[in-house]
Amino acid sequence: MKTLRLGLVLAVRGDRAARVRFLLMAFGCAIGVACLAAVLCIPTIVAAHDARGALRDFVTARGTEAEHSDGLPLTMELSDPFGSRPVTRVFVARPGTGGGPTPPGVKRLPGPGEVLVSPALRSLLAEAPGLKGGLPGRITGSIGQAGLMGPDELYAYVGRTPQQLAHTSSDKVLRYGGTSAPYPTLDGQTLDILRFTLCCLVLLPLFVYLSVCVRLSAESRSRRLAALRLLGLSARDTVRVSAVETVCAASLGAVMGLGLYLVGNAVVAETGWVGLAWYPADGLPSTSTLVACLLGCPVLAYVAGRRHAREAALRPLSVRRRERERRPRAWLSALLVLPGLGIVTAYCVLGLVDKVPGPSTTTSFLVPAGALLTGAGLILALPPATAWTARRVAERTQRVSLTLAMRHHEAHPGTALRVVSGLVLLVYAASLTQGVLIEMDQVSRRDAPNQEYSVPYERLSAAQLRQAKSVPGVNEQALAGDLTDSPGGVFVGTCAQLEAFVIPGSMKGCVDGEILAIHDPVVPREPTELAGTRHTLRLRDEAGGPAGEKQLTIPRRTITVSVAQPSAVVDALVVVPPSALPAGTHPAGTDLLLSSATDQDTVRAVLDGLAAIAPTTEITPVGIVIDSLNQLAVIKGLLATGMVLGLGIGVAAFLVSTADHAMSRRTRTAALTLLGIRPGTLRAAQSAQVVLPLALGLVAAVITGKLAESSYLVTGGGAIFWDTAGVPLLLVSTLAVVVVAGLACLPMARRHLDPEALRKD
Repeated sequence: MKTLRLGLVLAVRGDRAARVRFLLMAFGCAIGVACLAAVLCIPTIVAAHDARGALRDFVTARGTEAEHSDGLPLTMELSDPFGSRPVTRVFVARPGTGGGPTPPGVKRLPGPGEVLVSPALRSLLAEAPGLKGGLPGRITGSIGQAGLMGPDELYAYVGRTPQQLAHTSSDKVLRYGGTSAPYPTLDGQTLDILRFTLCCLVLLPLFVYLSVCVRLSAESRSRRLAALRLLGLSARDTVRVSAVETVCAASLGAVMGLGLYLVGNAVVAETGWVGLAWYPADGLPSTSTLVACLLGCPVLAYVAGRRHAREAALRPLSVRRRERERRPRAWLSALLVLPGLGIVTAYCVLGLVDKVPGPSTTTSFLVPAGALLTGAGLILALPPATAWTARRVAERTQRVSLTLAMRHHEAHPGTALRVVSGLVLLVYAASLTQGVLIEMDQVSRRDAPNQEYSVPYERLSAAQLRQAKSVPGVNEQALAGDLTDSPGGVFVGTCAQLEAFVIPGSMKGCVDGEILAIHDPVVPREPTELAGTRHTLRLRDEAGGPAGEKQLTIPRRTITVSVAQPSAVVDALVVVPPSALPAGTHPAGTDLLLSSATDQDTVRAVLDGLAAIAPTTEITPVGIVIDSLNQLAVIKGLLATGMVLGLGIGVAAFLVSTADHAMSRRTRTAALTLLGIRPGTLRAAQSAQVVLPLALGLVAAVITGKLAESSYLVTGGGAIFWDTAGVPLLLVSTLAVVVVAGLACLPMARRHLDPEALRKD
């Protein structure tokens, strides 16, 4: 208890510098804990999203339940993209009795002509009136919070009659509430990638930042502990006194950090600034997050301060006399960086020799492990690398400023780790983030000259067909049918229509009025699909009834085309002109194909126009995976937030450690000024002390970061292995960091002699 009381007295009732140091440690830990809580709560928010989606998922009646349950409502769900966000329309038909199960957030199912919308969709309808075409009826209410995955979800229940849904792919709803969300916010693999990236982007710099905060004024604190030891305090009690001060500051900072996170959660939750919107209650910290924040920060503070406290307790005279620091152990950094570099370099070599391993359980473990080991080893390698470089530069330079800076690094190599490690880790993590975004972008990117839309032909009336072909933005239309005895199909249209669905300039040999085989050099054909084989084409009339069959022989004359996949034209074996079919007939299983430009505004206008013509008909924008687009938008937003947090943490760690380092050198600065060193020379030496380790660390971060990024791309299964386009931006950013860091440390050099600093020494 005496040790505890002494530690509290020194922390709270010490001199002004001690109180300021205590408050700075607490506020620094608060910022770090707030960032830590934000990162750890992302899986909690995603889980809350998916739990709401599972509660509103419906269980359909099957077998005898469906046959003997006339009192169950009918439902059909359609989802269309609005930019990168899905617009979900659930068409429901209440039973004649008006009862039946209701989804969460809805008191009563809408009747025919009634529409219930989410608050976000209600707001969007005012900005994009074209969406109203897909919601036939008048808006009579809003969906409650319990029925939405998030406050920004675009969701609607549209009331219809049972007759209107009778001939659609509707189901009878037995009850609401499934075991899992049908469309999760982030799938498991994507969530694992996000965790790994945020660990590199935020948690590694955060660890460095917290270590810096709990070691503020480390030199003066060590000297004070050494004085206590020389006054007769035991070594164990000396370490305990230090632990009391750091743990108290860290504990106070942890509580303040959680409060700061809760305030930020309440302010940011529903805005969607981070790429994901949620209800504030969904972002409350879980028990594991509370334990990590409230216990992890004090434990880290204790571990970070224990080494120097033990040194002051065991070697008090050396600490008071400011003897040279021990040389850093290079083998410790090599123990981490060599295995990490070995893993990422091996995968890069496999990519160069075209022996790509692809995604697997082994690579999903080795690549993150290699990246984390490389990042940790990179930081631990800074002190020995800086000391070695400083020794070589000091032996060859004739400039006083460089000599002062290099000899300082040679005597105090640990300074480099505290000052620049946050910025170095930020640049290293930026390369990894770039690779993750490239890999995610390949999942949903469509490189095609046109956008295709597929609509079931027989679900459209004659009037709807005419209107669909004249929707603004549609530049061509055709039909795609199925062959009964082959997985391939037929393309019903003219040469001009076919040309609108292939890569411009790639079509050769087309003749209007003839049945011709389609040949794409990159699409293999089965033996049953080659020239001379016979197939059967079943026909339907305008009412959808049978209209006979047509025997079709694959001709030897071909049209050579190149199709941007995915495309409905890829499966077509032959081009059949409309005149080759009996009047008023079409192939069975026909889809109406429409083509438009690929810009987002045109795609949005076409989807809105088609939804207004046929609200209950499923419209498929070929090649647009709306779930992947939505996930990509969420990932980009969260990673951008992680980048901002990482940047803030890295800059904060740099500024705090630089200011603390300058304050701890007041005595040396005063002594050098007394010896006649000019202020300009002192400022140059101060800049060189920062620029040297920062330049070394950033060059190593760029090289190792690109290796780690390439290893991730090689094993990710995408087509891009080497991110050469991102190198110039990364180099410019790195150079800017060096320049800004050098300028930022100039004011830290004192411009006047401080006799008080010399008197205290």
